[in-house]
Amino acid sequence: MPPGRNPTVALMLSALSLLFGLASTGCLRTMEAIDPRSLPITSTSGQRLQQHVSFLASPELAGRQPGSPGNRQAARYIEEQFRAVGLQPLPSLGGYRQAISSTIGDNLLGFIPPTAGTAPPRWMVIGAHYDHLGYPFLGADDNASSVAILIETARHLTGLPHHGILFVAFNSEESPYFGKAEMGSQFLFHHLPPEIGRAENFQAVVIMDLMGGVQWSPIKDAIFAAGAEKSPALYQRVKQASSPSLKVFPVGMHLVEEIPEIGHKAFSDYDVFRNHALPFLFLSAGRTPRYHTAGDVASTLHYDRMAATVEWLRHLIALIDQDEAPYGFQADRAEWADEVASFREIVNQAVQDETRIPGTSRWSLRKLRQDAEWLRDADRSGPTPQNRDRLERISIRVQCLMADYSGCFTF
Repeated sequence: MPPGRNPTVALMLSALSLLFGLASTGCLRTMEAIDPRSLPITSTSGQRLQQHVSFLASPELAGRQPGSPGNRQAARYIEEQFRAVGLQPLPSLGGYRQAISSTIGDNLLGFIPPTAGTAPPRWMVIGAHYDHLGYPFLGADDNASSVAILIETARHLTGLPHHGILFVAFNSEESPYFGKAEMGSQFLFHHLPPEIGRAENFQAVVIMDLMGGVQWSPIKDAIFAAGAEKSPALYQRVKQASSPSLKVFPVGMHLVEEIPEIGHKAFSDYDVFRNHALPFLFLSAGRTPRYHTAGDVASTLHYDRMAATVEWLRHLIALIDQDEAPYGFQADRAEWADEVASFREIVNQAVQDETRIPGTSRWSLRKLRQDAEWLRDADRSGPTPQNRDRLERISIRVQCLMADYSGCFTF
């Protein structure tokens, strides 16, 4: 301490300095998070989607934990809906159910046959898991939202000339089953019904997870599409598919699997198909602060965007049916320029005064501004290991800000 300074004054100055430092990294005044209850439902499809979610995520089903009465009620509901929308059961199963075990429950399968024949050599799979964590976690976004889209997509499809379409509601995706033999998608892959034959008969697998959440206004009518970059022809179909009410951001799988506070990790039913080099597409609207909390309830979803997703999926499926040659799979392939373009658009919104992500701190904003500057020309320098790592850091920063994870400024 300098000579002559009053110790009490010095202590007060130190405390004020500390408080100022903490304030400088605190939250800025940003736009408010979207209140999903304020979003209108303007379509019949949106109303049907809401009805499905309201049942599946109702307190009576108590979170649909595998093996529970609520999980079995959900399976009965999905079975009834498959029948109502005209899906056919696979004859080898004797119905819509593929039993995993007596303690866990069932996968639900229904299909639309091709119009050009009775024994399709090629299949498309549209899938989503219907289980959740159990009460008090009701799982509206995770993953009743995707199951609702699954049902409504099936309602609006008719047979295609070249491919059978297999709709699957997977059970037992959540912990402790993830990645194990009892996981619903793993079980299906390793116990394919004879009508399917070999896994190589899958032309494309589309998996959905977290399709209804909404938090940040600039992306309220957007979803993310990952994984198709491993199969060039499938990727082109994804880019060609369109809906006037839906924005689709193509992002690399390595970016989606950067999970806040966890690291690089697979987290949904696409994993088994990716691991066996099958063309796949993973669709998600991303995590919100309600992810894996008791706040994930039916009133917090964006049903009109979900309805737009149904329309987009119908278009995509029709495009895929035009391709009879197998798509192929290149595990290390990326679409670097499109990855950069997607995050350039997102980050440029996130640094604007009018459109910042709620909860952005001064330190996060500083980092995001540096990211925006780097993203301006990042596509020109190519996907070097250093550049891939930088874009993954940007992805995890944006993810944890949108999900309101603490400590985002540290990434």
